[in-house]
Amino acid sequence: CTRLCGIVEFVSDIASASRIGGQSEVFLNRVESELQTLAPRLVEFRRRLHADPELSLQEFRTTSYIAEQLRAEGIPFRIGPGNRGVIVDLGNPGRKIALRADCDALPIQEENQLPFASANPGVMHACGHDAHSAMLLGAIIALSRAEVQLPVRGIFQPAEEAGDGALAMIAAGALDEVTSILALHVDPNLPTGQAAVVAGPQTASCQDFQILVRGRGGHAARPHLCVDPVEISAGLIAQIYEAIPRSRNAGPKTVVSICKIHAGHATNVIPDLAELGGTIRALDAGEAAAAARVIERICNEVADSSGAAVGLELDRRIPGVINDGPVSSLCAAAAQDIVGPEGVLTAGEASMGAEDFADYLQVVPGCMMRLGVRFFGSEVTPLHTPTFDLDEDALIHGSRLLVRSLLRLGEID
Repeated sequence: CTRLCGIVEFVSDIASASRIGGQSEVFLNRVESELQTLAPRLVEFRRRLHADPELSLQEFRTTSYIAEQLRAEGIPFRIGPGNRGVIVDLGNPGRKIALRADCDALPIQEENQLPFASANPGVMHACGHDAHSAMLLGAIIALSRAEVQLPVRGIFQPAEEAGDGALAMIAAGALDEVTSILALHVDPNLPTGQAAVVAGPQTASCQDFQILVRGRGGHAARPHLCVDPVEISAGLIAQIYEAIPRSRNAGPKTVVSICKIHAGHATNVIPDLAELGGTIRALDAGEAAAAARVIERICNEVADSSGAAVGLELDRRIPGVINDGPVSSLCAAAAQDIVGPEGVLTAGEASMGAEDFADYLQVVPGCMMRLGVRFFGSEVTPLHTPTFDLDEDALIHGSRLLVRSLLRLGEID
């Protein structure tokens, strides 16, 4: 790939340091050589995972495939809870630095006409988790072949999209003896050849909710005899959308979206029940809690005024990702070693998206980096869309970024 520093520059750079993370110059050259050899396999890993995506809580074939690749390399591993996910330990015993990738897919019908497009109807790797797992596989295999001595843990995590995969892996011991954790996420807004490593808040907290509006159904021709949950729901949504921005002082961004509505089965029958589902996203925990209280108040007021029963159920709130300052600085230096200072963004606004990598960061410090994957000269194909795709030239650079960041962090760990 001509858009990033080439292999010669990378090897020259690592040779300029006598030791990184306790690893010798010979080791650094050896691991880079292994990464070069693995580059075609990273594409193979990604395409195999992309063609057979599995939803959260169903990642059995994905887990088996990752385990097969590790077993073929003689790398010891253990399977996560419920036979989903994989945990790998490399290097000497002791306090470890962890590398994490997610591996689940989304309920989206792929529209890309690719030879490796999803073969599973209605399921697609539209968030890059196939690439994340492929890049971590490459990093783990290269480190193993180079006989890394630094204690390392690899975490292939299921159920990120469901929001509870990290907690399940933590409960299974994924962070035992771990002192810090690193991850990366593909970013189609950045071209291949760029990365972003930013300290501080990176994603919003996320809290999903459900609202049940129970009225009294009847014939569509006689709504005056009914308590129409559809009409009530429409007014409820309008009130929520108006109240959230107007009830909060200007400050950290808060977004509430109603994303699911279901009511009725016939065009001439007013139903008894309407079900709504939505999400609260906020960069500040206090603002998120305040938004939930506003929704609860509106539900109670609508129930009092309409005669319907309106029930609100709030799910667990996933915290926002907050990158540790010192860890981020080391990761930024590692990225600059690979793509040059001009290729690394170290400032920028946090995303209103959510990421359960935040659950690991409640236990140990760490950093989630962003890796540019946009095709050269092309328009952005956003995450979570049926046409999302990524430049596979970026895969080897993702593996390098994980390895290089790991070794930088190993200097002080």
